Amino acid sequence: MESNQNRHQLSERFEAAFNRIHDQLCSYAQEHNQHVSFTEVLQKARTKHQVIDVHFDLLKQCTKLRNAMVHRKIDHDFYIAEPHEDVVDEIERLSKQLEQPPAVTTIASQPVEFFYSDTPLRKILQTIQERGFSQYPIYQNQQFTGLLTESGITQWLSAHSQDVTIEQTTAKDVLSFEENNHVSFLAQSANIFDIQMTFDAYLKHQRKLEAIIITEGGVAHQLPVAIVTSWDLMKYKPLQFPIIQHT
Repeated sequence: MESNQNRHQLSERFEAAFNRIHDQLCSYAQEHNQHVSFTEVLQKARTKHQVIDVHFDLLKQCTKLRNAMVHRKIDHDFYIAEPHEDVVDEIERLSKQLEQPPAVTTIASQPVEFFYSDTPLRKILQTIQERGFSQYPIYQNQQFTGLLTESGITQWLSAHSQDVTIEQTTAKDVLSFEENNHVSFLAQSANIFDIQMTFDAYLKHQRKLEAIIITEGGVAHQLPVAIVTSWDLMKYKPLQFPIIQHT
């Protein structure tokens, strides 16, 4: 049988993790009032950070679990309702996830293969054959000018198969045959949940986001350090919290 000391330790671990989550919510919400309620700061943080919005329902469940414990506490160190160890493990993992969300670099393709607008098409085709990538950011100096894809190259080749040689063609020439490829930019400091939110926002408006280009500051006039496609996002396996979720 589990000792009273072990059960007490579980309660302390649960409360410590819950308090860390509360502190993290205050940080995300830029809330300096230490007495603000968990529910109130959760609502505020949700509007400011995607990592909180993604875990919003789980965090509400944590509140219910914590209330169930505290309301059955009959002394400063004695609980009638003690949390199960699996519940404690989950809330500790959730606390860590909020404190350190997975960085975008965990799924992004890097370094990025990109070209300048005057790069010969022959070199681009050679790179496609060697590297196997199907999307290449194109830059004029340090300004992003478009996303070159295999589809755009195919369209160009089909239209010019008789009258122009590849040696005379540059990335700039082929870009004019690209459709309106939607591209977004995020900073290196972004996390997985920022990536997910960006793709979801385009999907909500029934637009396909071809890629998210990662730069130092998340702007189009900086050279890329990484690139993320919807296929990259599929690599991410989110943590599961089945007990908290179904409590």
